[in-house]
Amino acid sequence: MTVEKENITPELIGSLELKEQPYFIRSMNYPGFRIKVNPKGRISFITYGRIHFGGNPRTITHGTTKTLSLDEAISKHIQCSRLLEQGKDPNLMKKSKNKQYSIGLNLENIAMQFIFDKEQKSEYSKNYADQCKTYLLKNKLQPLLTKNINQISTELIAEWYKSLEETPTAANNALQFLSSVFSYAQTLNLIDTNSNPASIIRKLNLTYPTIRRDRQIDLESELPKILYRLWDPMNTHTVNRVTRNAIYLLLISGLKKSDVLNLKWGQISNKKFIKFKRRNNIQVYPINEYIQDVLDDMENIYKGKKGFNFKKAEDWVFRSPKNPSKNINNLRKTLNIYSTDIDWVIYPESFRKTFAKVADLAGIPRTHFYSLLGIKKPNYTYESIGSNNIHYNDLKRSLNKIHQAFDKLCPMQLPGIDQPLRHFMFNNNSNISML
Repeated sequence: MTVEKENITPELIGSLELKEQPYFIRSMNYPGFRIKVNPKGRISFITYGRIHFGGNPRTITHGTTKTLSLDEAISKHIQCSRLLEQGKDPNLMKKSKNKQYSIGLNLENIAMQFIFDKEQKSEYSKNYADQCKTYLLKNKLQPLLTKNINQISTELIAEWYKSLEETPTAANNALQFLSSVFSYAQTLNLIDTNSNPASIIRKLNLTYPTIRRDRQIDLESELPKILYRLWDPMNTHTVNRVTRNAIYLLLISGLKKSDVLNLKWGQISNKKFIKFKRRNNIQVYPINEYIQDVLDDMENIYKGKKGFNFKKAEDWVFRSPKNPSKNINNLRKTLNIYSTDIDWVIYPESFRKTFAKVADLAGIPRTHFYSLLGIKKPNYTYESIGSNNIHYNDLKRSLNKIHQAFDKLCPMQLPGIDQPLRHFMFNNNSNISML
């Protein structure tokens, strides 16, 4: 709907009513000058007219009542009308200026602006924004950083992408981020609307296959192999025992990698339970003889070593073998060793997925299942153990059932020795590799 007005004044603009559909106020004194009233309350100043030598009508938006006064909007309308009379398109001229501006902008500048905007809109958390800056941008996309965004071609991206074939997951993440940066540049009119070379790579299916990090370990054919390698009676893999113990705890607890690798002695209470702080609660994880095996072995490894005091609450349980002042933060090399003769590389998430499967087979109550995994049950508000009436001993019995199920799946028994795997893993001290 369009309404004609002879005199458009600030008072008239202030009295405009909002309607369900957008409508226009057309000025009789300034041909082509219009005011658009949006249902959400945005009021814009617009010039609507044809170029002198023909063509479709052009709509040029000058700004809103929040950014321009009425006099400033009329002045911009007059300048715009003169350009149209001269056969010039103001929209194309504006786009051309933006392109000239982009000559001084490289990929790094635009990407940093993109990340900043995402943070301001709360679409990126601070941690993810930092990861985009330091890992994806400064590390993986480093060869393209100084190049002008209009000079980055599909061929150049394909060459860069191929150089990351040894880290396919990181390459895919960096490519997706790069595509988002190009899309952002399009919204700023820094590149052509249909020009996104990163998207072309993805459309042509040239990306590396996505790796499933949460793939479950096959309980019959793969789990026995992995547990045997964790035991490693012949010490053929020469894996540091601290790293071995961390991986073993991941498997038999179902805890997240971050929970295990960041575990500190202060979280362990009297050999009864381990506390993990969650966003809205505290998860209490029971300690049975299987979990205690790992903790006792870690105490034995550190006992008597200079500078180590496992009784200090702030000390890490799983210290880095190369830098004991820090905790272990990367299990990739060791998991590659344990993945030998398996047609895929095991990820920490695979252990959590496998623990959940064995917990299902053990037939424990669902409330215990969700409590051990520290997750929310659908349509159920997860709380700490003390407040949702799950008794500590009941939860511990369920954990015992899970570990007994593991023993049945992988008995690892020798003639005359009827013992579970833990007996072999923590009583054969001849193959302890020292820090």
